[in-house]
Amino acid sequence: MSDPHIREAAESLLSSVSPHHRTLTHSHSVNLVSDDLVAGHRPQGKMSTVRRFFCLFVTFDLLFTSLMWLICVMMRGETLQQIFDSEIIHYDVKSSLFDIVMVAVSRFVVLLLFYALLYINNWSIIALSTGCTCAFLIAKVFVFDWPHAAQPVYEVFLILTSFTLAWGEAWFLDFRVLPQELQAKQILESIVYPHSPSVHHGAVSERTPLLQPAGSGGRQSNYAESTVKWFSPVETPESSPRPRRPGEQIILTTEQIDEYKAQAQESMSNAFRIVNLPNWSVEKKGAQKGDVVETKRTEQFGKVYRFTGVVECPPKFLYEEFKDNITRLPEWNPTILKSELIKEIGPGMDLSYQVTAGGGRGIIAPRDFVILRCTAPLSREGKVVDHDPHSYISSGVSVTVPGYPPHRDLVRGQNKVGCWYLRPRSVQTPGGKIETHTTFQWLMCCDLKGKIPQFVLDAAFATVMLDYIVHVRRFVADAKAKGRF
Repeated sequence: MSDPHIREAAESLLSSVSPHHRTLTHSHSVNLVSDDLVAGHRPQGKMSTVRRFFCLFVTFDLLFTSLMWLICVMMRGETLQQIFDSEIIHYDVKSSLFDIVMVAVSRFVVLLLFYALLYINNWSIIALSTGCTCAFLIAKVFVFDWPHAAQPVYEVFLILTSFTLAWGEAWFLDFRVLPQELQAKQILESIVYPHSPSVHHGAVSERTPLLQPAGSGGRQSNYAESTVKWFSPVETPESSPRPRRPGEQIILTTEQIDEYKAQAQESMSNAFRIVNLPNWSVEKKGAQKGDVVETKRTEQFGKVYRFTGVVECPPKFLYEEFKDNITRLPEWNPTILKSELIKEIGPGMDLSYQVTAGGGRGIIAPRDFVILRCTAPLSREGKVVDHDPHSYISSGVSVTVPGYPPHRDLVRGQNKVGCWYLRPRSVQTPGGKIETHTTFQWLMCCDLKGKIPQFVLDAAFATVMLDYIVHVRRFVADAKAKGRF
């Protein structure tokens, strides 16, 4: 069995393990998403899955209590008319059990009113409901006429059932519903607003590493902490290819180079075709006018993301910066932790290794990628040209390279298709001068691996793309101030 198959089998084995037995195997654990986040999420403002279960539990409480009361009274051998008269019309707290049903009805109305309709996130109402129920049931035990009870076993069971269900509702709301919903909200906010003070309480800058040493500063890192039941990345199998030693050159055969070149050409062709497809759906708009993240589902790659925005510099400047200075990306781009040029395999084609920063307090953990890149100036029809280009492209696709096996402390992501597509845009300044700016489009389709729900990916990808252009514009502004263009 090949090494990728061994890794896939290990991932499948881990995914079948119960969440309570998923343990972190090393100190710098990289976290993935559990079902708790999905249960606490409110899709489009609707009721969360865990709260809907709570409402069903409250309904079950009413129906089960009513059924138990009906069984108790029917065991006396009376008709429905006699039961109605003795239990309801001529109600007596010493002989009637219908008050237990009314307590269940009261719980049902109060809890659904506050937790389903008003959607409050406080335990006070459930505490009041459970406290009143328990006080009434305890008083009922003292005043009920037990010596003359027709079916004491059923009546005792009815009281105990009502007591147990009331406490079960309190436990489930306080220990499951409220924590999971708060957890999901905080996680999604940390993805969508990663630099918000309400998310990061400490003095954390955008250059702060996402994985801090355990126990540094007397506390655990906000980024590396486990907020739900995660599991760690699968370790590299012992039979994996040997990692490259520092300073060791990567040797490729002619056949390997030819295969990489063919893949690079195909990747660039796919990227150019997809980035120019019509009818995209808007996923999220940025704060700056014109910034938009769109999505489109394709047959070949699935869901693809496309960012579009304007950068105030000529496209050739950005193209040359991305093409020639890939190893300097981490200097101005905090979303890239490491960028290493592995080997050039041809004109405008190279292999690189990158480690991307995580996000969402460990939700999207740092990933590493081995990317086959193809950069070229293009004509209007998308053909590579040497003179008078209409646009520029830098495409990338994940490949395997000898000496760069999956790292045991990182999750190896897969870039299916992607590119930076740069086109000129003429803009008239307030002074009447015509300047050439860049219409910057970023196409991305990544498989981050791990059990990450789609709504988390949508929020994370859209936010990462909108944040990325902020760093690009900041870099361009600094370069312009230094007179580089």
